[in-house]
Amino acid sequence: MSTAPTLEEQIVMAGLRYGRRHDIGYRTGLVMQVLGTGALAVLYPLENPFYTAGIMLFEAGVLLSAIYLLVRMRPIKTFIIGSVIVGLALQIAGFHVPEQYAGTAIIAGIGLVCVGAAGMVGKEACCFGYKEGWLLMTLGFPIVTLGNLVGRENRIFNSAGFSIIFLLLLSLTGKKLKQRLLSPCMENQEVRGRK
Repeated sequence: MSTAPTLEEQIVMAGLRYGRRHDIGYRTGLVMQVLGTGALAVLYPLENPFYTAGIMLFEAGVLLSAIYLLVRMRPIKTFIIGSVIVGLALQIAGFHVPEQYAGTAIIAGIGLVCVGAAGMVGKEACCFGYKEGWLLMTLGFPIVTLGNLVGRENRIFNSAGFSIIFLLLLSLTGKKLKQRLLSPCMENQEVRGRK
């Protein structure tokens, strides 16, 4: 009686190089995202100027997770990494454009990084059925980003949005860290279906 190949064996058969250290790198990026959004959720409502450190930590975590993301379809990973890199470049460019465009360029850059983050949590939602991933992808990231792009900064709206994103991301990351390394897609959904 033959058994189905493990995820590690499937990865090798597909000619990919993705081992445990890659999965650890991906999860480390998720933890950095949680710490960054946590700092943002706490420091922004207090009007502490160091809230931008939370944004930078979040973005570094998104970049790290994007680099180590494992998806079957290469164009998805390319789109996610491309969004993050273009978003970071746009934020840097925001410091070198005329002042009236700087804020929009920086917020648009943060929005593109959030597009990459939304793609990753969407992968977790699709692959493992994490409801937090669906909420972050369809509501959390888009509403906060669009709200800041089309309107003026609103401290109450942003404080609530950052707190919700933090709590959802914390829950998703907690579930991801409880998984064994290199868990195959749909593992959690199959387990839930047996209960």
